[in-house]
Amino acid sequence: MKKLLILISTFISFSFAQSQENLEFVRVSYSEPIYEYVTIKRPIQECYEEEYHERVGSSNNSIGLDTIIGATAGVVIGNQIGNGNGRTAAKIVGGLLGGKIANELRGSTNDSYETKYRTRCVTKYEDKKRKKVIKAYKNYFTYDGVEYAKVTNEPLKRVKITKTITF
Repeated sequence: MKKLLILISTFISFSFAQSQENLEFVRVSYSEPIYEYVTIKRPIQECYEEEYHERVGSSNNSIGLDTIIGATAGVVIGNQIGNGNGRTAAKIVGGLLGGKIANELRGSTNDSYETKYRTRCVTKYEDKKRKKVIKAYKNYFTYDGVEYAKVTNEPLKRVKITKTITF
């Protein structure tokens, strides 16, 4: 019962509570700039020579006489290995391996590499100078004998104050 009475009395006191709001303008005593240092960066392009190797020569992947001879030799060797169906499989594998080996031997003897150079460039940034820039203004004013400050983007001549009285 006590809790209910406290709740009702609190609700009644809030329902009859009132407030009054007044707007006032107060003169700014002085404004002081707030500075920030900004670093200006200058782009610099640095270039250097890079060495690389490029394949020169025939990169011909055609089947030559050496590949055919290697495949034939592989079939002959495969024929000596197996019996029945194993012999057929050995001929096929021997022919493929013989042709592959002969083709690679031909390709590796004709290939050569040439050393070449290319220019690479990278952009870096250098701190050129620091510059002092105004970031904002601190506006000082006195209200009811107390000094306050308000930070704004521009210096002010007057500050708007909202005074709220609740009763």
